[in-house]
Amino acid sequence: MNRTGCKIVLFCLVVIFIGPCLCLASKLDLKTENPELKKLLNDVVCVTVSDKAKIVLDSKKENGLFYVSDNQGVLSAAPSLPEALYGYLKKRDICVIHDIEIKGAERISKDAILFRISSSKGDIVSRAKIKKDIESIYSMGYFETCDASYANGKLVYEVKEYPVVISIDFKGNKEIKDKELSDTIGIKRFDVLNMKMVKTAVDRIKRLYKEKGYYNVEVSSSEEKIKGGVRLTFNIKENERLFVKKVMFDGNNHISSRRLRKIMKIKNRWPLGLFSHEGTYTENDMDTDLLRIEQYYGDNGYLDAKVGTPEIVVKKRKGIYITIPIEEGPLYRIGKVSFSGDLIVSDKILSERLGMSKGDVMSKSKLHLGMEKIRDIYMDHGYAYAKIVPLTRIHGTVVDLKIEINKGKPVHIRNIVIKGNTKTRDKVIRRELAIQETDLFSSTAVKKSQDNLNRLGYFSKVDIEPVTRADGTMDLVVNVEEKTTGSLSFGFAYSSVDKLMGTLQLSEINFKGLGYKTRLDMDIGGQKKSYDIEFQNPWLFDRPISFDIRLYSLERDLTYYRKSSRGGSITVSYPLFEEFRHYISYSYDDVLKLENIDPAYAYLLTEDEINGGVTSTLTNTIARDTTNDYYRPTRGSRLSISLDYAGLGGDYCFTRLTAMAAKFFPIYKDKVALMLKARWGTINGGKGKEIPVYELFTLGGINTIRGFKYEEVGPRDDLGNVIGGRRMVVFNTEITFPIANVPGLTGVLFFDAGNAYLKKIDLGNLKESYGGGFRWITPMGPLRIEYGKVIHPKDYESSGRWEFTVGRFF
Repeated sequence: MNRTGCKIVLFCLVVIFIGPCLCLASKLDLKTENPELKKLLNDVVCVTVSDKAKIVLDSKKENGLFYVSDNQGVLSAAPSLPEALYGYLKKRDICVIHDIEIKGAERISKDAILFRISSSKGDIVSRAKIKKDIESIYSMGYFETCDASYANGKLVYEVKEYPVVISIDFKGNKEIKDKELSDTIGIKRFDVLNMKMVKTAVDRIKRLYKEKGYYNVEVSSSEEKIKGGVRLTFNIKENERLFVKKVMFDGNNHISSRRLRKIMKIKNRWPLGLFSHEGTYTENDMDTDLLRIEQYYGDNGYLDAKVGTPEIVVKKRKGIYITIPIEEGPLYRIGKVSFSGDLIVSDKILSERLGMSKGDVMSKSKLHLGMEKIRDIYMDHGYAYAKIVPLTRIHGTVVDLKIEINKGKPVHIRNIVIKGNTKTRDKVIRRELAIQETDLFSSTAVKKSQDNLNRLGYFSKVDIEPVTRADGTMDLVVNVEEKTTGSLSFGFAYSSVDKLMGTLQLSEINFKGLGYKTRLDMDIGGQKKSYDIEFQNPWLFDRPISFDIRLYSLERDLTYYRKSSRGGSITVSYPLFEEFRHYISYSYDDVLKLENIDPAYAYLLTEDEINGGVTSTLTNTIARDTTNDYYRPTRGSRLSISLDYAGLGGDYCFTRLTAMAAKFFPIYKDKVALMLKARWGTINGGKGKEIPVYELFTLGGINTIRGFKYEEVGPRDDLGNVIGGRRMVVFNTEITFPIANVPGLTGVLFFDAGNAYLKKIDLGNLKESYGGGFRWITPMGPLRIEYGKVIHPKDYESSGRWEFTVGRFF
């Protein structure tokens, strides 16, 4: 018999024989006709109730007190009958506890046991109390047996402790190492041996083996007494490794087995378990899969579908064969659709949101989604607690839908509470919220507020939780988790454009928690030397007016010459409407005399271009950003159109117009996203002056058309030199996805197309490339490593190349 069985038997014996055992100390026979007294006396272990007893006991109640007396003149009074009886017994010194002793406890403190029991000195020994005390001692989990006895005024509890686990061994395990098994079982050395825990450990070992394909594994446990405790051994017989060979269905006449297998977690094993098709079987996974199948049928119109108990056949040296019986039932379709109750928009709008109409297949999940979309309408009008109830009437295989709507009372926002921000000031968070205190609740405004906060780049997590108040209003709790927003880095960096460089970068996008952005960059290398300092206040005078100032110095080796420039810019922006902002910028760029000019290219440059000059530019930009994340958006869009006019003094005069549109689509749970992006530009000279060659459009590189070298794409002269174009167009398509659950690490697949032109844009003449890579959010900024493969490259063009850079994803 195992220890669990012994414990149960011993406990039962204690409960059954506790009365006779303790009654050995009985000293008094009593007779009473009072049923209440008789019941109380039967609980006292040292008293017997007999009709032949010479001492007769009786009770009465007078003036609020109970009196217990016998025919020998002994009397006791108390506010209750039990107290009066116990007082009587104490006067006779019958069954009174004068001392309590704990025997058998070695590792467990006797005081700890005494703390658990309810009996105490001065009490009368009670069968009910003793039983309760034994149960309480057992519940401590340290004792195999517990017994009680009473004699000569002493109540004794004698316990036998469970042994301590001194050693844990595994035998027979070849495929799973001891350490993995030890981490699984939940028992450690010097734990008290608890058979319930041992049984749980055995079950965990079996589950672990089954997850690895050992469906017929046998596991047992044994204990051996050694010095100081026991050696616990788990005996494992692994048997052969089996996998799910085939999952079959019986009765699925309208939905294919392939579609049903696709929604299941349990899969037919693929070779080597590729693509998560490991072929393992567990009962929990099967229960979940059966529910999924029923739900899938319900979502496809088979409302009466039933999935039966699967037949599991284990064939030696072959595998596990599963057959799942299905009763599909009839296919149900939508009949009449109507709306009733508090309608704040037309039936047409409600029908569009519901997404279901007459003749459609009845789908439970589609109905639920449609109801949520209708609820969003009401929540955007302040009816946060609107009730949308679908009523169905079935006739034959047609389901009539009636959507009842109770809008409830409009809900106002009472308080907005911000939590989790230790650095960022409350006002920096509040000014990004699209909903304020006293406003009507709006689910769209809450979602927009969350996107605004995510777009700041200050927080790793943002959650806005509505909290209902007793007065019918609502509080919003904004929970944020701040992340590092400043960085100091120095060392060496490499980019495919500027090659090897020494770098120093100091940046902070949330300076002093006020939302100020500061940046200092120094890059020194063989092909580039730059110094750049920038400061931005996105909320000037606590209004949504952004002010930005920048100063820079740049020396760079381009393809055909070395260009040095100094300058700066001042930018002011303010909101227009519906997320659109207007940016006004003035920039001053002083280009020094060009150096290291390639002789083969020199004839293309004018004397003014060679000598350099000042470009004084006023730029007007209108932009809109509704994306949901600063670094890796998965929803929303970015739009901008910009007009540069160079001619406010300076040596050059030209007008440049550029536009950009990007749209982000979530493909799977805001994790896998598609980006479609287009850019266009044109530049024209003015006042009879030539456009500097370094202002013309050239493409190629990691930020335009990947796979081509930097400035490799554009019009060329007769010698094959890229001279730049006056028109350009670029298209980028990307799919991004997380990799291995590593924070901030994503993969990307892309297709790029574009070109620069001397005159007109020719969409039939586009340079194209495709490829993929990795992106990682690091303290230095977003890191990009990507490879582009050029489609149909010319002899003088790259066939493909790796690109590397640190900077915001484009």
